[in-house]
Amino acid sequence: MISKPKRMKRNGLYQIILKRRSVRLFKNKKILFNTIKKIIKVASFAPSAGNLQFLEYLAIDKNVLKEMIFVHTRWAGYIYPKRVPSLDKHPQLYIIILINKEKARKIDLRDVGAAGQNILLALRCFGLGGCWIASINKRAIRRILNIPSKYKIDSLIAAGFPAESPLLEERDDTVRYWLDKDNRFHVPKRSLKNIFHYNSLNK
Repeated sequence: MISKPKRMKRNGLYQIILKRRSVRLFKNKKILFNTIKKIIKVASFAPSAGNLQFLEYLAIDKNVLKEMIFVHTRWAGYIYPKRVPSLDKHPQLYIIILINKEKARKIDLRDVGAAGQNILLALRCFGLGGCWIASINKRAIRRILNIPSKYKIDSLIAAGFPAESPLLEERDDTVRYWLDKDNRFHVPKRSLKNIFHYNSLNK
């Protein structure tokens, strides 16, 4: 007899998506290994073009490696270097997204987007936060972690227990995030009325 799936709390996933923000400041609190495995599992469940599944993930939580990687990452470009985490606010985990070139001749980056978003939402489910960073020194990171040439480094996600709560602002006049006088992070998002078209693009 097949058991019925547990009913998801009404609008639970929807609320997780709405509350997700990029987090750049983290608490000095270790993430459990079992939690890391669960996060990588949901990444692997993301849609894959042709089901080629060419993505793999390298999770780094060893302190010496984390600190070596940190110096090769760039944080919050619009306000750099004001949101570079201080030593006591460094990420507790890096998830490096790798493309296994032997698994696919043609790489569809939609796979990366879907997997990365799954990771960010899974982090939120476990009370964690993350920041997806593409501005990294890939050559240095490859050398530090001894990553074979068959892998292309796409990006990494820095993660940990949040030490900040960024605010969303509905604005159409700018895309640049900013810090207020209390050092609170503000993120502008375009309003629904300017991105939602229904049956026609005519206004």
